[in-house]
Amino acid sequence: ADFTGFSSREQPDNMVKYSREPENPVKSAKARASDLRTSFKNMRETAMAIKGMELTSARTYLNKVLEKKDVIPLRRFGGSAGRSNLCKIHNHYGPGRYPEKSVKHLLDILTNAESNAEVKSLDTENLYVTHIQVNQAQKGRRRTYRAHGRINAYMSNPCHVEVVLSEKEDNVKKPEEEAGKIVRKSKKQLAQARLKNGSSA
Repeated sequence: ADFTGFSSREQPDNMVKYSREPENPVKSAKARASDLRTSFKNMRETAMAIKGMELTSARTYLNKVLEKKDVIPLRRFGGSAGRSNLCKIHNHYGPGRYPEKSVKHLLDILTNAESNAEVKSLDTENLYVTHIQVNQAQKGRRRTYRAHGRINAYMSNPCHVEVVLSEKEDNVKKPEEEAGKIVRKSKKQLAQARLKNGSSA
């Protein structure tokens, strides 16, 4: 299911496209939202903060942000924000914020993706965020009134979001090297092996 600004009658079939398809569609579930009335920059930072997380961990983290017990580190769009001491948890020593609107929208999208996963009989306890992307949507145009009878633009910056959740696959061990086969290693690999064994370089 998708949150879009169109009814099923108005929306053409070929309109819903994702920028990237999952590697294993059978073990993945998708969700997207269009024209969300929340800041593109804040949503982008919030999305990057949960990229690669397990679904349960991402939901816990976002709920902590709503309670002001954790923070969203602003790694790209943080020009005017003040630094936050909580950013140290995320190995970032700079600005951070609590973007409530973006967090609430993202929680709704994750819930939607989880429902889609349940429909496909996936294990929701084993899902993680393999892909999340935020794009700028068409700006909302309003006006503000200035001195001396002038009018300036007063634009909003909505966004589109897409999420892909996938089940974690069991790691398959590489087959052991064939007997008698010469394995060539670089100097760096040999040095790393010596360090692991405890011998001096």
